[in-house]
Amino acid sequence: MITEQKTDNIQQHFKIAVVTSLVLALVVAIFLMIYGKQDSFVLINGYYHPSLDLFFQYITFLGDGLIYIPIALYCAVYNRKYLVAVIAGIIICTILTQFLKNVVFSNELRPISLEAKKIIIHKIDGLTIHREHSFPSGHTSTAFSMALLLAAIMKRKFWCIILPLIAFMVGYSRVYLSQHFVTDVFAGMTIGIVTAYLSLLIYFNYLKRREQKKKQLTS
Repeated sequence: MITEQKTDNIQQHFKIAVVTSLVLALVVAIFLMIYGKQDSFVLINGYYHPSLDLFFQYITFLGDGLIYIPIALYCAVYNRKYLVAVIAGIIICTILTQFLKNVVFSNELRPISLEAKKIIIHKIDGLTIHREHSFPSGHTSTAFSMALLLAAIMKRKFWCIILPLIAFMVGYSRVYLSQHFVTDVFAGMTIGIVTAYLSLLIYFNYLKRREQKKKQLTS
């Protein structure tokens, strides 16, 4: 019964987090339809401030691969079985993102290429800006996949909204920091949502097989 309650809570929380993420993705899609790839970047990147420079330089790290470590440790302490979902998420997200980035869209240039068109780009001193492999945003896909998976096992429902919003800020930071176009971020959001969904399917399938083995041993 306890397992069923936990499963129901995970599914309910995940649905809330996914709906929140889909609403955010819809906002981004509308923004892109109105302004297009280039102008949407210029609009976001052109609105800057020293305090925002500092803020986004740090929040962008929440989409870095190192974020997997504290999330895995959290699951190991509070819900060890759920590590299956997290590990699946890491693998799926990495494969999808890197395949698209390095194989399918390997020639996609990053926003720094706009300087050739005499477009002024806001750059932060000391920050390395990459030039190639723009699509999709790996930081965004990582942030959203982990945010959704983590939201599913948090006790309080408000995390189902807060975590996707934090992931959204990571995506925003990638444009603000001149690392990606909004199109890259939208793709990253999509990959993150799909990754989390597939990872949760794998997790529930794992639980189902585990229960079947227990029944076979006790019968």
